Amino acid sequence: MSEHTNRTAGELVDELTADTAALVRAEVRRGQQELLAKAKQASKAASLLGGGAVLGALAAGTSAAFTVRLLGKVLPPTTAAFAGTLAYGGGAALLVSAGLAELRRVGPLWPEETLASLRDDVRAARPAAG
Repeated sequence: MSEHTNRTAGELVDELTADTAALVRAEVRRGQQELLAKAKQASKAASLLGGGAVLGALAAGTSAAFTVRLLGKVLPPTTAAFAGTLAYGGGAALLVSAGLAELRRVGPLWPEETLASLRDDVRAARPAAG
């Protein structure tokens, strides 16, 4: 008889428990690595969105006195203020658009590969358990 047939049920359960724990640890590590990679990709999008927010705040208040004063030299004051608002608002819209496009390129921020692997593990374990 081989040594596999001489193992007790307790030993088999211990081995199954150890294998399951190792599999779970490996999947958790894989998920952490996948999330870290996605977070690094998403950081560029976050920077672009932050820049858009700052420029959007400037557009809302049109507090960039230099631009308004500069435009005021060639345009009436009201038109100069409106032109400054349009310039900052347009810049904000472009940055927000680029940030959203970057987030779409990155895709979902959850660990897709790890979840797919876990689904495969569960499917593989079901017939053995049944």
